[in-house]
Amino acid sequence: MPPHVAIIGGGPAGLLAAIAAAEHGAAVTLLEKNDRLGAKMLLSGGGRCNITNTGDVNHLVQSFPGNGKFLYHAFSKFTSRDILDLLAEEGVATREEEKGRVFPASDDAGEVVEALARRAYSRGVNIRLDTQVVDILRHPDKAEGFQVQIKGGEVLEADKVIICTGGVTYPQTGSTGDGYTWASRFGHHIVTARPAMAALETVEEWPARVQGVTLKNVEVVVRSETKVVTKYCEDVLFTHFGLSGPAIINISGQAAKALEEGPVKIGIRTDSDLRADDWEARLQMALREHPRQLLKSLVARWWPASLAEVLLEVHGIPPEVMANQVTKVHRRQTAELLDEFTLQLKKARPLETAMVTAGGVDTNEVDPYTMQSRLVKGLFFAGEILDVNGISGGYNLQEAYSTGYLAGSSAAGAS
Repeated sequence: MPPHVAIIGGGPAGLLAAIAAAEHGAAVTLLEKNDRLGAKMLLSGGGRCNITNTGDVNHLVQSFPGNGKFLYHAFSKFTSRDILDLLAEEGVATREEEKGRVFPASDDAGEVVEALARRAYSRGVNIRLDTQVVDILRHPDKAEGFQVQIKGGEVLEADKVIICTGGVTYPQTGSTGDGYTWASRFGHHIVTARPAMAALETVEEWPARVQGVTLKNVEVVVRSETKVVTKYCEDVLFTHFGLSGPAIINISGQAAKALEEGPVKIGIRTDSDLRADDWEARLQMALREHPRQLLKSLVARWWPASLAEVLLEVHGIPPEVMANQVTKVHRRQTAELLDEFTLQLKKARPLETAMVTAGGVDTNEVDPYTMQSRLVKGLFFAGEILDVNGISGGYNLQEAYSTGYLAGSSAAGAS
């Protein structure tokens, strides 16, 4: 008799777990508390859905700071090519954009969710929407197996359970941390949730004066008191509270973690290939060629004009001074700012506003070859509930597919 696998959560991890378990012979019930599947997935990529990234397994692993190696087998078992082939079989055309990002050709996230749901239904998965799980218990009368308690008093019996309830970001989509509670009751250590892929608030208030201004393709360097924590090159957006944009989103998880241990500074480098001496030479030439221009106008060659004026002013360099009146000291200070200016990190934006949750079920307690709990036989985890989080670019969705597929096939007895 095939095992009955109960899957809790109808996001990308839950859908792939359901598809894999059914395709490997299990009887599958997927329980989703919302009235639709993939609520958070529908919001991903601004509604376009960055489906995956075409990088190889090593590239995918390296895109998950900290615990990336835990995902090596999952990424090898179900690759980005596998998800794209599945979607193609369901009629979804895709398009690859810069840095290996893949989107549906329609730019419609709903098309991707519908395709995964269609595949699950076609494989015989029993999908139950508007079904809220309130608890998961070991079966009282069997050595193995579980009882899934559903709001309203129903009890669903299952041989295996896969928890795919996500983290605690975007709680309006149903990610409210229920899975952490159940995992904890089974003895699992939950690494404290914190925002990943979030905007950052700074101690300095001057970014509010240039909110909406973007610096294109700059290098962002995160420094603690003792070391460089991480760095990343992409766009930075100034906001009323501090910093956002792709570069900030991608370093935010590591920056927030470093802040738990002490002060953190965010450095922004205009060009990672140039140093202060190089900038001073460029600046000196510009000053000599345009002696009657204002300093702020010359600096606006490399920064947006409003940012040039504010940065010079807050660092004590008179922005209105004529080029032929710029002192050697101010020239050097300006060159050093062009090389890198820094802001002090106050905190990451609230957890519920982050795109991804960092933290979750400790991966040391989960078998990377099956996604099964090392503590409780028959209990599996997949997706964002695990303490793994990647940078932006389709990586986190691929993690959900890969761990979901591995958990589903393992729960069905395939590995």
